[in-house]
Amino acid sequence: MTEKKEIVVVDAGHLVSPIGELNAQLEGYLVNVGLPVSDVVAPIAERKKVIAQLADALEILPRADRGKAHYLSRFTIAIAAGLFDGALNYLWDETVRALRRQVISFDIQYFYSVAEKISSRYKSLSKPEEIDQVSEHDLLEGCRRIGLVTDVNYQRLEHVNYMRNHASAAHPNDNEIDGYEMLGWLTVCLKHAITAEPDHSLISIKQLLQNIRTVTIPSDDFSVICSDLAKQPQERIDDFLWTLFGIYTDDKSAQHARDNIEGISPSVWIAATEDRKYEIGARFGVLRKNGEVAKKDACQKFLEVVGGLAYKDEDSLAGELIEKLENLYRAHFGSNNFYNEYPHAKALNDSLPATGKIPRAARTMWVKVISICYVGNGYGYRQGVDEQGLPYYQNYINNFTEGDAVEFIKLFFEPEFASPLSRSTPDKRVRDLATNLKAKHTNVHLQRALDLVITAPAKTLYGLYNTTDFKNVVPNLPA
Repeated sequence: MTEKKEIVVVDAGHLVSPIGELNAQLEGYLVNVGLPVSDVVAPIAERKKVIAQLADALEILPRADRGKAHYLSRFTIAIAAGLFDGALNYLWDETVRALRRQVISFDIQYFYSVAEKISSRYKSLSKPEEIDQVSEHDLLEGCRRIGLVTDVNYQRLEHVNYMRNHASAAHPNDNEIDGYEMLGWLTVCLKHAITAEPDHSLISIKQLLQNIRTVTIPSDDFSVICSDLAKQPQERIDDFLWTLFGIYTDDKSAQHARDNIEGISPSVWIAATEDRKYEIGARFGVLRKNGEVAKKDACQKFLEVVGGLAYKDEDSLAGELIEKLENLYRAHFGSNNFYNEYPHAKALNDSLPATGKIPRAARTMWVKVISICYVGNGYGYRQGVDEQGLPYYQNYINNFTEGDAVEFIKLFFEPEFASPLSRSTPDKRVRDLATNLKAKHTNVHLQRALDLVITAPAKTLYGLYNTTDFKNVVPNLPA
């Protein structure tokens, strides 16, 4: 017979005291086998801070869910042993697992459609078990895009992800973490990811997508549906249009699904941004180039239905340029980005039109990726940029048109771009970029917007989008 293990229940008060004894035993063993003990584990006082308040922090997590949270058990054991870097790694693993679980239970196909706009390498994903192929940064960005995570909570979780990459056991480092930091990160992950629930508007999107795929929607309902969709955030409208386009051009979609989309998509098209319209138009050229006749014909029909034939691609370079920008974007947010960006930055040259003018379909992504890479994250002796890639970024920025400069101003609304601007080096670099653009462009409204960037108080640019002056100047920028 298997021996039954007796589990002894210990509360936080009884666990705090023996930490010193455990630490002494571990240090004694390390000395005995000849391993170092200095600067290996967190101080006992820091461990006690976390253990003493852990139970309160976990109150937000239902008991039934705690029984499945294996990484949180490992987190707690690592805290008690003083391995804060390992604990942070376990905490992030539990957070990622929770986000993946939410995505799968919400609408995995909708998420993959949005993820494809983050990186084209996800366009072949379709099954729930493939969710782990989406990188952690892109998972978080995708959750923000579909509304599972708000912009503010995205920044909170992105900070935990950054610290996990630079201060946890995931990668070699010498950074120290204190107890209150660990408690703060635990609270952020528990509240805004592990126990988070989608808001009502997102649940409506989920139900609508399910109905589009599975039932015939009465034509009388189209106007009501579209009126409600128009109230969604702009980014979500754009992503929803891309999802509709993906379902419509999928050769496995049923005819009733295409009929539903033909009834809804014209109004969604009107509410979408010009950038998304040009992106969809650019797909026609890509499909034609790849010989995907059925999808190309479906794309043609979709553009006819929404009145978007004028948005067809300028040429096939737009799709090629977008793909290379995605590679550069991925390298920037990956590990060792200071060394891996250069070949992608250089490769962009080959896809630029002879005129040097960026195709309209690629303009927004062009400005975003080049600006993010030029500004950098502010960490390391390289100022958070790839020094080999920097001459390319400078050259591309020097050729920014007035339209590109307007897209640069709009970047301050994007958390992914604005988040690093709370640090001094990115703060300085983005002001230098704005000064460069101001010297080249004369439009009075654009000059005023660039001045707001240049003269804002130090390390406040991450919140510039929320100031009255900035909100007033943006609507007057040239189209």
